Amino acid sequence: MSSITGRLRAGPRDRTAGYAFCPEDRFWFRPAYTDGKCPLCGEVPPVGASPSRLARIDRSWLGVGGLVLESLVMVALVLYMYFR
Repeated sequence: MSSITGRLRAGPRDRTAGYAFCPEDRFWFRPAYTDGKCPLCGEVPPVGASPSRLARIDRSWLGVGGLVLESLVMVALVLYMYFR
């Protein structure tokens, strides 16, 4: 039983994951929310600290796309059942 709980238990997280350090201001920030630039001086963080393309996608647009897709499927289902 302890092996199952060991797999389910979350491990320690890296608190600096997703953050970048600006050497000029000595300030930690999240490039995903500041267009990849330091919010204080506007400097770009060192190479490798920019977020991936998937991390930069606004999740609300994914939700809207999912709702549109679901609506189209429901319309197709209603039309199929109506003309059947």
